[in-house]
Amino acid sequence: MAVVFLAGCRGPEGEPPPSSHSPLSLKGDQVLGPECEGVELTCPEGYACAWFDLGAGRDIRCVQSPAICDLFTCSSGECMVLESHPLQIRCGGS
Repeated sequence: MAVVFLAGCRGPEGEPPPSSHSPLSLKGDQVLGPECEGVELTCPEGYACAWFDLGAGRDIRCVQSPAICDLFTCSSGECMVLESHPLQIRCGGS
C-alpha cells in the first residue's frame, strides 16, 4: 500500500529534505520507462515523472502510474510516493 503526502515536502531550493529512508530496488523483472523529457519533465500518457535512488544515485524516469509502488520494493518500511514535481519515491516507516 502506498502512502501519499501532499506537496510542500521540499527543502531549500526545491531539494527534498534529508531523511533516513531505506534504499529502493526494482521488483523482479519490472522495467522503468524512459527518462523524463524537457524542462517540464514530461512523460508519455499513463506514466508519471518521478525521482528515486536505487543505490547508484538519483535517477529521474517515467514510471507507470498510478501503481508506482508496484514497481519497487523496500529493504525495510513501505514504499511512499511524495506528491511534488517530479514525484519522489522513497521508503519510510518501519
